[in-house]
Amino acid sequence: MSAPIVEFIVTGDEVMRGIIADTNTAMTASRLYPLGFALRRTVVVGDREEDIVAALRETAARADFCIVSGGLGPTSDDLTAACAAKAAGVPMRRHEPWIEHLHKRWAKIRPNEPIPPNNLRQADVPETAEVLGNPDGSAPAFAMKFQRCLFFFLPGVPREYHRIVQEVVIPRLLQPGVVLRSRILQCYGVTESKLDQMVAPIREAHPEVRFGFRTKFPENHLSLAAIAPDAAAAEAALARVEKLCREVLGDLVYGQDGVTFAQAVGDRVAARGETICCAESCTGGLLTQLLTEVPGSSRWSAGAFVTYSYELKETALGVPHEMLQKHGAVSEPVARAMAEGARARSGATWTLAITGIAGPDGGTPEKPVGTVWLAICGPGGTTTKLAHYRGDRGQIRMQSAYGALQLLRQAIA
Repeated sequence: MSAPIVEFIVTGDEVMRGIIADTNTAMTASRLYPLGFALRRTVVVGDREEDIVAALRETAARADFCIVSGGLGPTSDDLTAACAAKAAGVPMRRHEPWIEHLHKRWAKIRPNEPIPPNNLRQADVPETAEVLGNPDGSAPAFAMKFQRCLFFFLPGVPREYHRIVQEVVIPRLLQPGVVLRSRILQCYGVTESKLDQMVAPIREAHPEVRFGFRTKFPENHLSLAAIAPDAAAAEAALARVEKLCREVLGDLVYGQDGVTFAQAVGDRVAARGETICCAESCTGGLLTQLLTEVPGSSRWSAGAFVTYSYELKETALGVPHEMLQKHGAVSEPVARAMAEGARARSGATWTLAITGIAGPDGGTPEKPVGTVWLAICGPGGTTTKLAHYRGDRGQIRMQSAYGALQLLRQAIA
């Protein structure tokens, strides 16, 4: 039996022009691939009726399923619903329950303003459509079939799109009598190719579980999906293979199913009754942002010093002026002094310091762009590390933040 064919259609001039990136398709593909679907193509079309209709008709003739994102908003360039009706040769209808939903939602978020008439357009769907709803927004997702293909039309807003895919679309794609259990093992410190190589013997020995790989810089993730006739069999297969993978990968696995690297480290610090303070230069607060972007981060985060200039390194962290003049900001002595100064002033259990050259300018033959000194100061003293990162400015800064977190992760292992 051949795998069901899945295609994607992405609409919107903003995507066509490169103003915004299409992250929805990548996310969906990473979830569908382990389930055994044949992902054939993605088509991106602008906000032109004839282009959208043509894309829908072409896909309807060759795919089993198609996920369409974008173009369900209230403005005149949101054409997807009307184009779906035209492609299928059916009229539009107004879904009255969604009108009621729109009024209630508007009254809740803007109680003193009348709802604009064009917002009500979002309740207009093709006559044969099944309205799937949208728990997070005003544009309803809907499904409809014409020719051989079942289409799912979803809003393009990532937060809304992702939830509908996970809670509505994927369960509908799975055949009756099939149970899915999945797990994502999040890894740091290993390349995608090496990750594949390490688990290859397990994959070959256990065809009952589908393996998938995804890079989320600077991490690499391994997805495992077990499909079986019942929940017990799927869960048993997943548990068996996950255990083998964890044994092979060891400490490369830092978490699973969506926990962030910083959160995983922070949770371990908090469990010890300890705290973290950061002293950042070239990362400009990025490490602190990573540590505090999840709820509950006050359990481990004591605060931070962002000291870009020589003057602030001296006044805020107590780095000696002579040290900066002699060694420069990007040096082992300065990284050490930043970490120790932050710990003395904050009272945190652990302090992480970063000083480096993120680029694209500022490098020298002795200290090229990507040169970063990391330091960690804790109950056992201070440890420093010299790193040489590659990539653009954003990549160097992100790798620096992860490098500091890895020092802490190793210190509390």
